[in-house]
Amino acid sequence: MTRTELTSYLHALYSGFDPATNRPAGRGSCLADPDVHRGLGHLLRGLADRDTAATAITQPEIDSLTSDLRAMGYEPTATQVAKILIGSASIIDPRLRCLPAFRKYRGVFPRRAIVAALRPYLENSHVEDTFAEPAPDDWEREEFFDTGHFDKLSNEKAEELREEIGQLGLKKATEKLPAYMQRARQRLPRSFEPWTREERGLLIEAMCYTNDSERLAGLFGRSASAIRREGKRLIWQSRQKAA
Repeated sequence: MTRTELTSYLHALYSGFDPATNRPAGRGSCLADPDVHRGLGHLLRGLADRDTAATAITQPEIDSLTSDLRAMGYEPTATQVAKILIGSASIIDPRLRCLPAFRKYRGVFPRRAIVAALRPYLENSHVEDTFAEPAPDDWEREEFFDTGHFDKLSNEKAEELREEIGQLGLKKATEKLPAYMQRARQRLPRSFEPWTREERGLLIEAMCYTNDSERLAGLFGRSASAIRREGKRLIWQSRQKAA
């Protein structure tokens, strides 16, 4: 048995899987024992090095994770991705904590080994390595939702808009989305759905009646922050065209 094979077996056990069948261990398995789990983690840390981390963390896994991060507005670096994989307490963005890869390799590989394994795949690993919010764009300075609160949206008009929004359907089928996106859609049915011209038109119409982002969020099945972002972009773009 090679070192890599041993690490693979230990990783399966640490994750609660039977390496012989690649299936989850039963409820009565000793793998659920905290002492056993801790001991396996200790063994894995002792064996971990750059080569084993590079073998365990695959290119498709890295591509999927970095794609999700970019969709959230981040420019991922090796250190940032490593923080997600070990479940760093410094990560406060709840979206990051919902990623399937969050804490996946905690106790399996030290962060330095993960960073070393990731660097060949991430060209920007030399840039800022903290999860700061993306720099604000010009459209983010729009104050439509922040000043002069108004709400003239009647229940009848709200239902009319809700019906039109429902008729738009979804381009991204929920069952084909990653698990964390499916969980988000249980609460917000249109989350992670690309904005279309038709939906933007309905948002512009709704914003003529109210600047209450929470109410609009319930209407569109999206988060209030998503409504604010798209609404501000639309207002800013309108100003640019008029300039």
